[in-house]
Amino acid sequence: MPCPRCSAKTKGGAQCKRHTCKFAPRCFQHASVVVKPSTVAGRGLFAKSNINKGEIVADFTHAAQITPAQLQHMRAEGTATHVAQVGKRLFNAINSNKTVAGMANRAPKGQRNNLKLLKSGRVQASQPVKAGTELFLAYGPGYRL
Repeated sequence: MPCPRCSAKTKGGAQCKRHTCKFAPRCFQHASVVVKPSTVAGRGLFAKSNINKGEIVADFTHAAQITPAQLQHMRAEGTATHVAQVGKRLFNAINSNKTVAGMANRAPKGQRNNLKLLKSGRVQASQPVKAGTELFLAYGPGYRL
């Protein structure tokens, strides 16, 4: 799948000319998210600026696509930590250079996820998020360590 063109507008009102997979649907300059050390584990996804409810912040479909057999092998090894199922396709975004979607951790016990995975593979804010807040995503019923 080719990387999409950044969906942001420049200061002059024209569409940005960059293409991006990693920060899709926006390029690194216009993205509303950033990766930095997580408050939960390893790296996490954080709001770089305020994010509105319903805003698309990432896209799993640019991560590495894997087979069900590869997923089973990863589960046996305990490495299936950032695999998302989108329709019948499986995407592994752990340590992916292709997308930041997999950097969102699952919310710790007692906290709520503020992102949701759509059937399209895009990751959407399920509530307004303030700049600096860590973003949490439920990977769905197929997610297991």
